Amino acid sequence: MKRTDTQSLIGAGMIYLLLMLVALSLWPTFVSAQSGGDFSGSRIESVHVQFADGQQGTSTYRDAILKAFSVAPGSQFDPVRSNLKLNQVRQLKFVQKAGYQIETSSNGNVVLTLEITLSDAAKPLAESAMGVLANGNWAEFPTLYADEYSVLQAKLENKSMVFSNSNAFFGRPDLLTMGNPLAISPSGKGADTWVESSVELGLYGLNALTEQISVFAGASVIASGSWGPELFTDESRAYTGVEDAYAGVIGRNTTEQGGVRQMSLLYGRKAFQVDNGMILRLSSANGGERAALQSNPRNAAEQLIHAQFVYDAHKLEIFRLDPDELVETDSKTRLHGVNYEGQVLPQLRLGAMWLQVPKSKFSYYTLNGTLSREGLRVADLRLAYDALAGESNFYARAEIARQTNANFDMDARGGYVEAGYQVLSLPWRPTFSYRYSKFTGDNPDTPTFERWDPLFAGGSGDEWVQGLNQYKVVQTSNVIAHRFMSRLQPAPRWELTPQFWIFKADTLNNLGGAQALSVLQSDDLGMELNLTARYVAKPNLIFVFSAAYTKPGAAIRKALNDDYRNWFSASAFMIARF
Repeated sequence: MKRTDTQSLIGAGMIYLLLMLVALSLWPTFVSAQSGGDFSGSRIESVHVQFADGQQGTSTYRDAILKAFSVAPGSQFDPVRSNLKLNQVRQLKFVQKAGYQIETSSNGNVVLTLEITLSDAAKPLAESAMGVLANGNWAEFPTLYADEYSVLQAKLENKSMVFSNSNAFFGRPDLLTMGNPLAISPSGKGADTWVESSVELGLYGLNALTEQISVFAGASVIASGSWGPELFTDESRAYTGVEDAYAGVIGRNTTEQGGVRQMSLLYGRKAFQVDNGMILRLSSANGGERAALQSNPRNAAEQLIHAQFVYDAHKLEIFRLDPDELVETDSKTRLHGVNYEGQVLPQLRLGAMWLQVPKSKFSYYTLNGTLSREGLRVADLRLAYDALAGESNFYARAEIARQTNANFDMDARGGYVEAGYQVLSLPWRPTFSYRYSKFTGDNPDTPTFERWDPLFAGGSGDEWVQGLNQYKVVQTSNVIAHRFMSRLQPAPRWELTPQFWIFKADTLNNLGGAQALSVLQSDDLGMELNLTARYVAKPNLIFVFSAAYTKPGAAIRKALNDDYRNWFSASAFMIARF
């Protein structure tokens, strides 16, 4: 009896999943996720202190360490800032060594564990300075100088990736990349493999003006390159440009009860995102002349003005964002916004954002002409119920947003609902979850424009890359996606994440998407199996691997006149900081 398409997809995917698990077990130091494998931007769920060799640290020591590290639960993980503040921990008189480990929780947030070795005797103040410039000890690199008041730290980071496609764009790049200015000689039938690499060099500093007020700054340069036939071109190329270039001031105080009062102001080139990136994540574009399309080393906006106010578990931020887009696709979009996040109950978080686009040259397409993104307004509401740490428990989160425009009748909706459960009693501590997401398309029979504008959404496959392959065709507009996912933890530094996706179109009118898919004959967009894995050797050395197998749905198959092939891709990715 002939199997159905669904059975074929699931069967082939399960065989490949088993093969990959065997391969991973034979290659224990090389695993993966997507290019977001370094956890940057992930929400910090908790920060713990662990004393080495059975040492018994007092609550006074623990409080002093957390105050010096000053990375609070609810904030976004920033490796540069965490390493800067780690040097402040090392300056404490009773600390001999300090480091931290990082892992993900059941719902994908970050858990930081500070590993502290206590000193046998308090360090004299005269000997407290450390770093290459203080004592010539290159073993302390990238710390150049650190004392009680100042930190100067270098950044040397390499991201390298090998990526392979088999039958990219379902073997029909001639149709599915039509009109894309980056698609010079895109991958298609057969297999293509290429290599990407980038090196980032930078300097970051923090200086205390008073006990509560500090100034900070950072600057870096990235050189990136691609070699071999990549997704959109077979031209090898390299590019060097400025990445970070920012400065700011921060005022922080803590109450006797451990409460946090903080204000900060920042200006310059720096990465920025809101929550998990459903609306804002990609502050910078990669690919094109910049190369490194898949490893995404560039994250800094062209210009960011950011003010933030923290009161205990509540955060309010005001921002102005000019994303750093490619020349070929620069929409000249500017964004102004206000965002709030807060812990309103021990396990309940609330978030809300209001966003405006005062300037843009990006266009929306309709049967009657084009409309402009300029004047776009976004109202966004988020809710999350977090599982208790260390317990088998349920978690859930949701986000819903509405887009309108000051210049014409627009009503687009986007959002998701996700629920999961972690079972700590089972081997590998599995978490099982389901996410339903919907981003509306435009109904041409109404005078209102309803197609969701994805703006600058992005992130890893856990976030808003919905299907490692399918995202390159469908993205996050006029799509309904069902995601079935599990997180597995075979060892403390390992994480495996299998996913199964089902994609549907919200409307058959798909103007604004791929040109060949402008009018759909079915709402079935396809299915995809992903496997991601991550091995964190240490916070500054992470290995990432990913694979995806995608079968197009009837909507895509009919647009291709049933001349298609199923799409397979795989990548190996390394992030190394020195």
